[in-house]
Formats: sequence, C-alpha cells, structure tokens
Amino acid sequence: MADFNPQERVKKMVGAIKTEATEKAEQIRENAAQQFKIEKNKMINQQKEKITEEYKNKLESYTIQRRIQRSAKINGTRLSKMQKRYDLIGHLKEDVRAGLLAIINDQAQYKVLLKKLIIQGMIKLLEARVELKCLEKDLNLVKHVLQECQNEFVEIIKRETNKDFKTTLSVNEHHFLTDIKGKAILGGVILSAQNNRIVCSNTLDDRLELSFQEFLPDIRNGLFKK
Repeated sequence: MADFNPQERVKKMVGAIKTEATEKAEQIRENAAQQFKIEKNKMINQQKEKITEEYKNKLESYTIQRRIQRSAKINGTRLSKMQKRYDLIGHLKEDVRAGLLAIINDQAQYKVLLKKLIIQGMIKLLEARVELKCLEKDLNLVKHVLQECQNEFVEIIKRETNKDFKTTLSVNEHHFLTDIKGKAILGGVILSAQNNRIVCSNTLDDRLELSFQEFLPDIRNGLFKK
C-alpha cells in the first residue's frame, strides 16, 4: 500500500482518456473525410450525369431541328418544282385552248369538229331520242348539222354492228351552255336522254380536260425529263 500513488494513478487515467479521445477524434476525422470524399464524388458524378444528359438532350434537339429544317427545305424545293410544273402545264393547256379557239373561229373546221362531238356522244348514249344543249351562238350551226349527224350515226351503227338503229336529235333552244367558274365555254355540246337521267358532256372544255388527264404522264415525261 506504501507504493500506491493516487496522483500517479489519476495521471495515468487522464492520459488513457486523452489517448482514447485522440484516437476517437482521429477516427471521426477519418470517417468524416471519407464520407466527404464519397459525397463529393457522388455530387461530381451526379453533375457529370446531369451535364451529359443536358448535352445529350441538346444534341438530340439540335439534330431533330436540323432534320426539320432539312425536311422543310426539301419540301419547299419539291413544292416549288411542283408549282412550276403546274404553271407550265397550265400554260400548255392555255396554248391548246388558243388553238381550239382558232378552229372555232373557222366555221368550216368547227362544223366538222362539232359533228364529230355530237356523233361520238350519240354512240356513247345509244338512245332513241337525244337532246342537245349548246352555246347560244352555236345554235344555228348545231341545228344545221343535225340531219347529217343522224345519217352518219345510222351508217356507223350499221357498218359496225350490222344492225339498224336510229337516234332522233333535238336542240334545247331555251337553255344554253353557260360559263364554267367564270371562264367562257369554248364550244361543243352536252347530250342528254330520258329527261336528263343520262348525260354525256362533250364540250370542248371537257374534252380538253379529259385529254390532259389521259396524256398527263406523257406530257410530264416530255416536259420534265429526269
């Protein structure tokens, strides 16, 4: 008991406590530093991912925008070409119209053309009675060719079918052909039968439109060679 020194014992205990406290503090600092490093790397990775995602979205948006602009440009070029083609075909149609007007102004040529249009319509209808509607200015000419048309029609039917078939023509002298969408009708006739239940339009305007529709592929190939 003589060797027991309270002060020395207290000093050792204090030293042990300090050492333990120092070790704990160091461990806490190391843990904190490690956790800070983890959180820091996590934040950096998150920011990297965010920046990468933003860049990816911007790149996709830019790519889509470029595709839209390119598509709009291509479509604009196509539409421009289509409009030019449409205008050119329109000019061609007007040139043909002008050629038909020259024929109409020549009474002899127009008479032959008018007869062909009437007979063609008679063949399409194959009705015993057919009424014609024409321009008011063509009334006398149409009346003048009625008998010739009837005779030629009978001959054609007899020659092609070896049958006798006659069509009686009449002209509507009360109702005449009028303008189409503000544009004057060139000429020709509209044939009808059975109280207008059967109609065959053989105006020059309709024939012109049908011809352009029929030969449009050939016209395009001729005008717009690739």
